[in-house]
Amino acid sequence: MYVCVCEAATEEHVQQCITAGARTAKQVALGCGAGRGRGCGMCRDRIKSMIEQHYATVECEAEAISA
Repeated sequence: MYVCVCEAATEEHVQQCITAGARTAKQVALGCGAGRGRGCGMCRDRIKSMIEQHYATVECEAEAISA
C-alpha cells in the first residue's frame, strides 16, 4: 500500500528506512522521498505513526531480552 502517493513510496519503502535507523519523518524523506514536502503532506502522520510503532516494538523486545 502507498504511504506517500506524491513520491510513490510504499509501506515497504518507509519501513526499510525506519529499519535502517530513521527516527524522524525528515530522515524517512531523505531515505525514500516519502513526506518530502513537495506534495500534499498527507502522509506525514502515517510516517510518524510507523516510526512510533517500530521503535515501541524494538524497545519492548530489548526490555524482554534484558529481563
